[in-house]
Amino acid sequence: MKAFFVSKRLAFGSAIKTKTHVKQLRALGITHVINLRRSNNRKIQKFSHLWFPFKDDMKPRPRWFYRRTLKFYRKAMKRRDAKLFVMCHHGICRSASLTYFFLRSAGEGRNKAEHRIKKARPTARVVPAYRDSSDSFLYHRNGSRE
Repeated sequence: MKAFFVSKRLAFGSAIKTKTHVKQLRALGITHVINLRRSNNRKIQKFSHLWFPFKDDMKPRPRWFYRRTLKFYRKAMKRRDAKLFVMCHHGICRSASLTYFFLRSAGEGRNKAEHRIKKARPTARVVPAYRDSSDSFLYHRNGSRE
């Protein structure tokens, strides 16, 4: 399990699989987890969590996906002590792309949001289909964003 912080309260990375991973995340202050893997184990249930079992199929995500993840993110961020960890299998595409969406929803521009993802983990990829569907969701929800 690897965690890559893009801000003090938002990180993405690879799967939580062991009790040691839970301890590592607790030590980092993680309180909330969004799991994008197809499997959901009991270790994730040690955190306030949301599970969306999406394959890494490089296809646009539905609007309800962004609506529900954004609701979870915003509710978590209302707590001053909250830190959110977005996870997928390797922590490269799905989790990085959803983290990009959260940065964009907080007002970051496209380039800056992608730069923060790549700075945190140079091998990460914001998948074009995921990026475009999340930007489209924000555009329709809030009006133009860059």
